[in-house]
Amino acid sequence: MAEFVLQIQDIDEQGKDYAFELTSEWLDGALVDSPLRRDPSAAPGRFAVHAQKNQREIFVRGTADADLTIECARCLRDAPLHVHANITALLSQAGQHDLPEEVELSEEDLDRARFVGHEVVLDELVREHLLLECPMQPLCSPDCPGIAIPEHVRPRSEDFGGDGKVDPRLLPLQQLKAKLSGDKLAGNTNDDDDKE
Repeated sequence: MAEFVLQIQDIDEQGKDYAFELTSEWLDGALVDSPLRRDPSAAPGRFAVHAQKNQREIFVRGTADADLTIECARCLRDAPLHVHANITALLSQAGQHDLPEEVELSEEDLDRARFVGHEVVLDELVREHLLLECPMQPLCSPDCPGIAIPEHVRPRSEDFGGDGKVDPRLLPLQQLKAKLSGDKLAGNTNDDDDKE
């Protein structure tokens, strides 16, 4: 059920301010198929919006704030995430028959939406902006060490040359590396010699 509904007849050229609560029920439903979850210990979120009529369109500008949690990309524990989303959109009225099934959007259309009838429902717009604030690599802290590897599954140092000796099969590669590194450091690379 829609929570953030504006009645068109209540909005004029001067505009009107609205304040909504992002309840736990709404957040749970809106974020059900996303990596974000509601922080159960946090207070409800807030959605404040100013709506203004612009001829046949409705211009909305507002902010949404919520305390959420997301899985840390390193340790996989819950990481707190405060989301502050700025929301701006231009809503155009259209009849049901005017809405195409598939639309190719241009850059100008990204902040443009359509509504049908005498109500503007902003639930999907708020949900979309909350998800857009989700970081690509969320961390519980910048210095998160990640998942601790148990001692019994860690590789032994001797398996990776921990004793300082090089496997004889890799000796030619080590010599090549030393030669290439030495050439670069000494500045002995000569393109003309390579071409000959």
